[in-house]
Amino acid sequence: MSRSLKISTWKMCNLKVLDQSHESHIAVACFLTILAFVFTVALTFATIEIPRIMSIALVRYIPDIHPVIEPEAVEAFMKTARPIGYACLAIVVALIIVGFVTKRKSLSSLGVVFFFLPTFGYFAASMFFLAGLGILRIMWIPFWEQSINLVNLGDVAYVPYMIPTYLFALAGLDIRTPFTIAVTGLGFFIFLLGAVAWFCGKTEKRETVTFWIYKYSRHPQYLGYIIWSYGVMLQASLTPFPWGGSNPGAGLPWVISSLIVICMALDEEINMSKRDRDTYLKYKESVPFMFPVPKFVTSLVTAPIRMMFGKSQPENRKEIIGTFVIYSIIFVLLSLPFVLLNWPPGESWGWWPYDV
Repeated sequence: MSRSLKISTWKMCNLKVLDQSHESHIAVACFLTILAFVFTVALTFATIEIPRIMSIALVRYIPDIHPVIEPEAVEAFMKTARPIGYACLAIVVALIIVGFVTKRKSLSSLGVVFFFLPTFGYFAASMFFLAGLGILRIMWIPFWEQSINLVNLGDVAYVPYMIPTYLFALAGLDIRTPFTIAVTGLGFFIFLLGAVAWFCGKTEKRETVTFWIYKYSRHPQYLGYIIWSYGVMLQASLTPFPWGGSNPGAGLPWVISSLIVICMALDEEINMSKRDRDTYLKYKESVPFMFPVPKFVTSLVTAPIRMMFGKSQPENRKEIIGTFVIYSIIFVLLSLPFVLLNWPPGESWGWWPYDV
């Protein structure tokens, strides 16, 4: 056999192997995507139903109290609950700070989850706001014992929910519940795809994962958490209070927990740029930080950072802390009109847009 024929045969064999390998990767990707979808449906259902089931069980140990009929019992309970609430909030904040300072991402992640956990307390439809699963909200007592409801200082976060629900309401369609469930499920789906891609990348001993969903977001798992928690926040805000009281929602806690997650992603980028500099910097230039958006949107969102630090992204921990402070202030200022105008005009976000 001639040399040229041998080379041609070798190339054809390699092409067949590559084609088979490519088809195999596509098949695996399809299977994992379907699996992620199945898990998404199951976890979304669990997110909604498990808190309700737990609340029914916990009412035996943390009984309901009618705030009008039994005001003395409420006040007696609150005398014990207040110091516990302040202590729990202090511990969670300390956990986040320690995790960030010591570069232990797991501690900060745990702190973020604990900080957002009281949102599930809203799922407990009870007369006393700390009855049953509502006891989770004990950590947010410091937010409520002020002249204004501090949780409302993040209400600008509801704008992405307000626009579509209002437009559909004009057409006679109520999409409030379907919208919140869809957002919750989307968050789970993105998170699961990111987790699977990351795991596959690590089994291939890649320092930087750049394939599958990582082609569209540098931090799909963080993005999935933010979207999932937004859906949970909306579902909590839609839960009615049986005695006719108002549901203040969880705008500020969601904003704070989301900003902390973003800061964790920024810190991770600094570490990745040191560990796998050439590959990661090239990857960073071609893939968006969190969510694929037009460049002008990215430019608008990062404008405060450029004004403060002269760059589009913080490059050390002091700048990350500064970024957290800057955007926290921006969210609070943008939310002030909601607080000052007592918007929405009904008793809770659950009435929007039918209270207008």
